[in-house]
Amino acid sequence: MPVPAEIDSGDGRRFALREANPGDMLDLIEAAGAAAGSAAWMRYALMICSVTAIDGKPVMMPVTKEGVRELGRRIGNVGMEALARVHYPEEPEMAAHGDRELDTAKN
Repeated sequence: MPVPAEIDSGDGRRFALREANPGDMLDLIEAAGAAAGSAAWMRYALMICSVTAIDGKPVMMPVTKEGVRELGRRIGNVGMEALARVHYPEEPEMAAHGDRELDTAKN
């Protein structure tokens, strides 16, 4: 399913979105370092990196792990839930929480 050009974050903000291309994926893998081996981290980071603008103000794609974290902080929990509904409509709760439920079920 294609990613919409813009969504409502759920808390009054608007996020402009884009789908990652192969070059973006390689940049994200490089930025992730060892975390690239974690499917949950990469899934979460892909949602974060899909945001290209917040309320019309451009957002650069993060090029470091800390940059991904900082953008994630700007997006916030409510924003991540909105992104999860777009990127993983079949399982938004799991995607929005980095597969936390899956990890809990394994213990």
